Amino acid sequence: MSEQATYDEKRLLLDLAAGDENAYKSMYQQYGDAVFKLAIRYVKSEALAQDLTQDVFIKIWEKRERLTEVQYFQAYLLQVARNESINLLRAVGKSDIAKGEIARHFHANPGFFEDETLQRDYREFIKRTLDSLSPRSREIFILCREQGKTYDEVAAELGISRNVVRKHMVSSLQKFRDAAQDELGTPLGLVLLILIKKYF
Repeated sequence: MSEQATYDEKRLLLDLAAGDENAYKSMYQQYGDAVFKLAIRYVKSEALAQDLTQDVFIKIWEKRERLTEVQYFQAYLLQVARNESINLLRAVGKSDIAKGEIARHFHANPGFFEDETLQRDYREFIKRTLDSLSPRSREIFILCREQGKTYDEVAAELGISRNVVRKHMVSSLQKFRDAAQDELGTPLGLVLLILIKKYF
């Protein structure tokens, strides 16, 4: 994304937060197609996907005052669309969709992450959150997540107890979840873990 595009997006969010209806229309024109395409992957119905798209933008408008806190709007918007799609599936009687099924759906549909801007936003989000950890927590997180070591292996390598390793990882993952809620608009820890595994 160019510097001009970044500036335009930031200005768009500020105008939206202020209640500018022209900014709202601009947002819909710019992102409506992406939201629709994501929704239809979930609900497999053009009519439902169109309704979902409308609902997503209504939700964004209703919570527009919070947009000034969003750093990666496209990632935030598409996560809202995912959440709304999953909620709809549950509401129409598919509440038996388990977390494992959702995880397999993400892995089976890599197109969710093919957008270069979205990929960059996710990578930057993970890097920034990782950088916010304490040096020890970051070191432990990298050993566990990037190198795939067990808590016992990390404890032996660093000369600390397994319980200390576990506490650092619990704290680190909580920071990622909190950041995901604030910046990406998702409380789904499962989706977050999938992102970490994909981009870390």
